Amino acid sequence: MQLMPRPIFRPLLAVALAGLAAWGQPALAAQRQPQETKAVDWAAAAQTDIEAVYATLRDNHPGPPDPESRRFAAWLEEGRSIALSNARLASSQADYWRAVRGYTNGFRDGHIWFGVSDATFQWPGFLTRKDADGRTRVTINSGALQVPLGAQLMGCDGSNADALLQRLVNPYRWNADIPHERDAASVFLFAPLADDPLRPRKCQFTAQGRVVSHAMRWETISPERLTDLLDKARGSARPTLGLQQVGEVWFVSLPTFQFEADSATAMQALLKKLRAQAKRLHAARWVVLDVRGNGGGNSAWGSDVAKALYGDAAVQRIEGQFDWTVDWRASAQNAATLRFYASVAQKNGQEEDARYRSKLAEALEQAAKKGEAYVRQTDEDTVAATAPPVASPFQGRVFLLTDNVCASACLDFADIARRLPGVVHVGLPTSADAVYIDNTGGELPSGQGNLSYSMKVYRHRVRANNEWYEPAVRWPGGAMTDAAVARWLKGLSVHAPRIGNSEDRKLNRGGRRTGPGPLPRAHR
Repeated sequence: MQLMPRPIFRPLLAVALAGLAAWGQPALAAQRQPQETKAVDWAAAAQTDIEAVYATLRDNHPGPPDPESRRFAAWLEEGRSIALSNARLASSQADYWRAVRGYTNGFRDGHIWFGVSDATFQWPGFLTRKDADGRTRVTINSGALQVPLGAQLMGCDGSNADALLQRLVNPYRWNADIPHERDAASVFLFAPLADDPLRPRKCQFTAQGRVVSHAMRWETISPERLTDLLDKARGSARPTLGLQQVGEVWFVSLPTFQFEADSATAMQALLKKLRAQAKRLHAARWVVLDVRGNGGGNSAWGSDVAKALYGDAAVQRIEGQFDWTVDWRASAQNAATLRFYASVAQKNGQEEDARYRSKLAEALEQAAKKGEAYVRQTDEDTVAATAPPVASPFQGRVFLLTDNVCASACLDFADIARRLPGVVHVGLPTSADAVYIDNTGGELPSGQGNLSYSMKVYRHRVRANNEWYEPAVRWPGGAMTDAAVARWLKGLSVHAPRIGNSEDRKLNRGGRRTGPGPLPRAHR
């Protein structure tokens, strides 16, 4: 079955931050067990929720029947068996989290998200990160400890640093399809859930030629403060949304595309400012499209930013050559979810959106009754590859600045920005995402955790599954502050690669392959 699409931009971070239960996911909500005040049987909760994750993904995610991803279906079964074995031994919230998270993380799909409800975190007053030399060092220190910044972690409780990371972090925090993210994930080593039975008790460090032994004193920390400290431990910088100037360098700072409903006014105000200041920016010597800390959101905002700076024609030429073909997983549950979204859109006065979702829901339901796995949507609204490229309106140099956080809608923005005339990609390699997208979710049956998952798959995206973008020039290291970035960019002599023109089809396709080829296609 086929329908002409109207893309639904469903941001991943909304899953974590807005509360999955509020989404009204029909099946997961129906399975929830009543909560009682008695102590939680964590082993039973983990086994119950692993079975729910298994059934939900089997029946509703586009991965299991996908002929282009046999690994997904294999892990669905294999991972379930492993996870259930681990679940039977769970005796704490942290054990529960590891059992379920180990399963969901094993799909290597950043859009399959699992988190615990009412999580309480702890830290010992410092955080560490594995550096480029393979050494795990202290990067954040509260100042009240004898463990100095830069001290190297030798081990804890008889295990060396690498063994600790492999046991406590990598299987749960690192997507193994994205090698460069392993070191960034290492900052979670000393950020466990409260009273985790596996948290380190005594650790040894080397600092200034001497060994320091430190007994852990774990303190509760708010999720907000911990998030801020983890960003600092990674060396990440999350700018404030807006247009700002550091000397002669202009920053168009886009720390998120997560703007919905009332929060959209901030993004709309920035777009208005960009249009008003366009001539000034076009005459500037240096302009930075800054997406540090941007983990995604609504892809349409990135397209709007590009249009405000380069004009509609330049962006439409790029987007018009992308292939938006998608397959929606046909199931009664996905149909019910889309009808829920349609009712919300109707209440908000978004009649066209409501009609689209209702029509799609009907198609999914009918396909499911016929035993069909997917409903295909195609988009015939394309721009000929031979259309003349649009010249850059900028007189100076334009940079796309990324860090390892850039994912989902941020990558969609990079799909466009890297193909705009004159733009040079700098900074750090981006994150990556699976070709599965458009999330829904809800609370798991035990009431102890939440699940988010995708309902559709892109068939001809510009980036392959879990493919990242490698910058033309890498950040040399150190804290990526505005001032440091401005100094660095002013000293660069690299010029923009010629990407995306019909006259020049050579394309750097990011972390997996580089070489000549046809004009790429992408998704939103």
